[in-house]
Amino acid sequence: MNDQSLSRFETQLERLIEGAFAKLLSKTISAHDIALHVARAMEDDLLLPADGDPRPFAPDQYTIRMNPDVQLHLLKKQESLGTLVAQHVVELATQSGYRLRTIPIIQLVADPDYATNQIRVFTQHSEKRQDSTAILEKFDPPQEDRAPNNPQLIVNGMKTVALTEPILNIGRGRDNHIVLDDPYASRHHAQLRLRFGRYTLFDTSSSSGMRVNEVTVREHRLQPGDVIRLGRTQLVYWEDIHPGETGINEPQ
Repeated sequence: MNDQSLSRFETQLERLIEGAFAKLLSKTISAHDIALHVARAMEDDLLLPADGDPRPFAPDQYTIRMNPDVQLHLLKKQESLGTLVAQHVVELATQSGYRLRTIPIIQLVADPDYATNQIRVFTQHSEKRQDSTAILEKFDPPQEDRAPNNPQLIVNGMKTVALTEPILNIGRGRDNHIVLDDPYASRHHAQLRLRFGRYTLFDTSSSSGMRVNEVTVREHRLQPGDVIRLGRTQLVYWEDIHPGETGINEPQ
């Protein structure tokens, strides 16, 4: 999914819910949060077909769970928000080169256990036929799309963590792949995802945000030498240069 498609989707959502959070005093989710979570959920549940068409099937059922106050304000602002979001999901899938079996169904579900800045999106496929049972992330990619050569994170200049999985969660919680001993980091702070042969870092709605090379970002495609700050933890991304390469930042 390209950044242009996501940006367009975010802009469309912003127009739908503009001002919907004005009466909430605490930090809430934003249009960007909804767009990013829906886009991630779509990518995580793609199905590869076996009908000769290379375009994967995107999920067509989305359950967006959020705080009851946030849900109430959203629906007051736009009662038909679910239907309108479904239309934009169709556009997002089309722009990203995915297929849909049917018009998406969007459900906004209130959950009292969620804070006003929390959101999760769950997806399903209305029909999983025999021609589309392979999960995209388990698909063996072409050689050029494989993982970088020996990717790793150096934590606070002391500990080196090898990156060996396509998806890695980072945060203070013990259920993360990379656990940060940092009270200023969120329990689930960030996620690393292998996409098109590169690791991309995502902020998973953390409370303190994420900085890469001293710039606040929500999403960043990592390059060797990038300095990441989560809470008060510094992580440096590095990888070995593939044979035949002379350097990532070599002048053209």
